[in-house]
Amino acid sequence: MKKIIFLIFVSFFLAACADQTITFKGEVHRGEVTYQYEIPGDTTTGTYEVLVDSGGWAGASVKEINHSERVLTDASGRYELQIKVPRKLGYPSAESFTIQAWAPSGVSSRDEKISYYVHARPGETVYVRPFLLVYHTNEETEPVQ
Repeated sequence: MKKIIFLIFVSFFLAACADQTITFKGEVHRGEVTYQYEIPGDTTTGTYEVLVDSGGWAGASVKEINHSERVLTDASGRYELQIKVPRKLGYPSAESFTIQAWAPSGVSSRDEKISYYVHARPGETVYVRPFLLVYHTNEETEPVQ
């Protein structure tokens, strides 16, 4: 009987000490700056910048800043990042996490990291609002006349 109680206690203790995961799901979009005329089609008017969402950005990196896990986005710009966190007994309060995204390797804007703050508890799946990373070029182009 003592062995059974001891085994139950040990298995409960080991289960309580094991890590849990938090899953972050979301998308990374590619934004591009374009220029449009103040009056469409009228080349005598001034121009202004417009940030256009060009859809998902494949190969972008996403990670939580305090964890080593890092994932790349799929062809549609979606990602699923799982991090391990210590198990907590009871119903733990939500903790704050910083999720970062940056452009794929070899792209001029890859050093620019965008961060979002997210609250989550161990065992949860959290949907993160989409990141919009701006694709930078070394030249600015005006509308074609």
